[in-house]
Amino acid sequence: MQIAVIGHTGMGGKALTDLFITRGHQVTGISRSAKPDADRKGLTNVAADVFDTDRMTEVLGGHDAVVSMYSGGHEVDLEVYYRQAEGTRRLIKAFRQAQGRYLLYVGGAASLYVKPDVQMFDDERFPSWYFGIMPAEHLHWLAEITGIGFFHDAAKRKENGTIAPGHTDLELEEFVSGWGRVPLLEGCRMALDLFEGRTDFAWSFLSPPWLYRPGPGTGHYRTGVDYMIFDEGIPSGIALPDLALAVADEVERQEFSHRHWTVAGPLDAKG
Repeated sequence: MQIAVIGHTGMGGKALTDLFITRGHQVTGISRSAKPDADRKGLTNVAADVFDTDRMTEVLGGHDAVVSMYSGGHEVDLEVYYRQAEGTRRLIKAFRQAQGRYLLYVGGAASLYVKPDVQMFDDERFPSWYFGIMPAEHLHWLAEITGIGFFHDAAKRKENGTIAPGHTDLELEEFVSGWGRVPLLEGCRMALDLFEGRTDFAWSFLSPPWLYRPGPGTGHYRTGVDYMIFDEGIPSGIALPDLALAVADEVERQEFSHRHWTVAGPLDAKG
């Protein structure tokens, strides 16, 4: 297959691109920082910005599938919300103008339902409890991508046994309790609204689980539709390689067309 991956230089995009190439697909990697001199067997690098609709229309044409790993950023800044929501709108426009065949969009966990009519972001336990129950490895990663050192401190409390596994950290809950705005999560939730109910093009919207993070893969995953997957009352997680595996499988099989779905690691996997 000829597959375009938007955001192929990021963490998730790179893992997915490598997997596609391993499976024998030809990948067009699209990002603002793409460098043509980094081309290799199976990969053609193309520099383009999702906000440049004409350029994106040009580069998306002729592919069997397009995967968006686009992210507006991890800063707690309303500009991130704008970049995610408006960037998605322009991406959809470019895809349609290019007469794209299948668009798989990777969004965020905020749009997953925890009970009927209640998305995670509207859960009364958000944000405090959702951050409080994060395992140490996820907290360390969160500290790295946000630059907030407090998350490293919280991770150490879980690693040294101050907070028992699976229990919430009340100090961490207090730290995030005032986070009434999480721009990336809200932007991804708005992005889903731009897809749902549409049948004028083929799309699939994947919301990774709340505890998606780097780490070794298992080669297995579970899927669900619309609702967050919980394990013993705790939001599920998945390691980066297993998420990439789920995305690659969906691109090849296209079983979740016009659906909002999610994934989780196997039950015996940590997190």
